[in-house]
Amino acid sequence: MRKIGIVGSGPTAIYLLKHLSSSDDPLAITFFEASPRAGTGMPYDPALNADYMLCNAFSREIPAPVRPLVDWLREQPARELGEWELSAHDLTARAFYPRVLIGEYLHSQFSELCENARDIGHEIDILTECRVTDIETANDMRSTVRYECGQSIKTLQFDAVVIASGHSWPDVPEIDGVKLVSPWPYTNITEMDQNDIGVLGSSLSAIDIVITLGHARGEFQESGGRISWLAADTDNALRITMVSKMGIMPEGDFYYPFPYEPLTCLTRDAMDFEIDQGSDGLLDRVFQLLCDELDVADPDYLDRLPETARTLEGFGPAYFSDRREVGGLRAVKRDLLESRETMRCKETIPHRYALLRAHEAIDHILRQLSEEDYWRFLDHLMPVFADCYAAVPHLSLARVTALFDAGVLALVATEEEAEFGLSDDGIIEIDSEDGTIRFDVMLDARGQSPSSPADLPFPSLVKALRDPEEPVLRPFILDLAKADASPIYCLALPQLLERYPFSQGLLECSKNARHVADDILRKWNKQGS
Repeated sequence: MRKIGIVGSGPTAIYLLKHLSSSDDPLAITFFEASPRAGTGMPYDPALNADYMLCNAFSREIPAPVRPLVDWLREQPARELGEWELSAHDLTARAFYPRVLIGEYLHSQFSELCENARDIGHEIDILTECRVTDIETANDMRSTVRYECGQSIKTLQFDAVVIASGHSWPDVPEIDGVKLVSPWPYTNITEMDQNDIGVLGSSLSAIDIVITLGHARGEFQESGGRISWLAADTDNALRITMVSKMGIMPEGDFYYPFPYEPLTCLTRDAMDFEIDQGSDGLLDRVFQLLCDELDVADPDYLDRLPETARTLEGFGPAYFSDRREVGGLRAVKRDLLESRETMRCKETIPHRYALLRAHEAIDHILRQLSEEDYWRFLDHLMPVFADCYAAVPHLSLARVTALFDAGVLALVATEEEAEFGLSDDGIIEIDSEDGTIRFDVMLDARGQSPSSPADLPFPSLVKALRDPEEPVLRPFILDLAKADASPIYCLALPQLLERYPFSQGLLECSKNARHVADDILRKWNKQGS
């Protein structure tokens, strides 16, 4: 029986089990999970996240390990739904749910997948509170996983190993030598007693942090469909400042058809044709197709933007220009009204839908770009696509604007190449467009940074790589110096992001897991035939 070791048991590992379970030959699969509970994942773990942090993927967008989320919810007792402030009529395929509720769903699905796999002859072993410290390759076509379990150091050997360890956060993040505070677990936020708080970033993680501070220092009250915030302390001195490069926030979720409708210009055939023309000028040719797509979707959109919008370098600043001119949080209030109206009328926003869909087509060409053009893409286009697929649940934005209306929240843009410093009295200082701003403490909400395989926390494995700086490419198998070593696959998020910048999200977890599972089974089927 072939043995597979999987480092981690979060969403990627769960989808990997789903796809591996299709093997006609019985497999022995062992999961290594550092936390006490398997089958959840860091973004959905109740030990790390508060129950008011919302997942920004609506239920129908989440691939089903066994059964769709909304079907699973309908099977839950009314009492348990009530604990989530849900009732049967709240359960729709277009709704957003708390991330820890998604964690309960994933945990349940993982348990069901394990049971189903055992029923058809696979052996499933789940080792919790076991942290993998190294992965060693050998000439006997097996790899050794070394792990800590309690006070013991143990080893197991496998025919294949998959690293599916998810996010990786520093315990004490730094920037320019200034120590920041990690927001994970969320109790790092709720236990803070400082009043002048900076939040580095303005996307989904930053929004969660701001809302957590709001819950910790007061309460959100809803009346007549409007949300307000009241401080717990009548002498409230809380001041939260979100700090980001452009001083803007992603727009609210909007209505669009799902399953997606096909694009007109950015089709897979068009992408393949451009790839066949060669990498020289590939990015610029595809950018022109993006402009064509926007012209088809909304003929007046690009003409409403500054004239530089039709240039690759000018498109991003033109796209963000309106929100920057209105002002970050004022623009959030304005755009939230429009987003809510699209839901009420079930009418999409054409240019936003085109850009939301476009990132899938653009992703198809990224590994074909020259190094120079790949960095041009990251600098000039990636911020636009990141903004588009980071659409925020309306409830989260309503809570953010409630804090803004209460006078405790601001959103500012940093100076270009802004520096962070620490004053003699321990105050954090940052250069912003409005001058130097000062904080008692700053929380790091920059999100996951990309890393190379050289940064994997497995020293023997890194030494065994032919080139530790070489990016991991699909089907995500590491290039080992020993030709006869057993395969080791890397689906760790930091390493994926280096060349697959759209890898975050449950849909991408499922897709990437399928690529690895298919490659493992294809290789073994070929060896057996």
